[in-house]
Amino acid sequence: MLAPAHERLIGTRVVDNETDHDLVLASFHAAPLTASNSLRRNQIHAAHAELLGMGAGLMTLMVGDFNYPFFTKYLTEQMKDAGYELSLSDRRTYTRYKVFKGHFDFATSHGLMIENVETLPRGASDHLPILISAEYGQGPGSAES
Repeated sequence: MLAPAHERLIGTRVVDNETDHDLVLASFHAAPLTASNSLRRNQIHAAHAELLGMGAGLMTLMVGDFNYPFFTKYLTEQMKDAGYELSLSDRRTYTRYKVFKGHFDFATSHGLMIENVETLPRGASDHLPILISAEYGQGPGSAES
């Protein structure tokens, strides 16, 4: 689904036992920078379609390595047109090479209000991890609609 090889999507449908909200949570890894932004956009749309199959209209959060550090304004427009919000982190998430610094890791969401995307200290990965703070939203994809 997410060719070329090594790209992946892992998603799960969960129930918040405290609020009884159903939601879909996913980890996404797009094609490397050697691929085109167009291919990565197609992968993102395909990933959203797969997650939609886990429950139409459910709140959804997809977080991961989008490998999309440049031209994010266009990607943001594409996500809005598809019914998703794109949230970048507060700091760059990739700083290993001088040429390729930027926001590589971020989140797309549907039916959630993203309050904060915090970049955490470096671990073992070449990317800085991110922590998403979100609340249940109102409107399409939320239990309050």
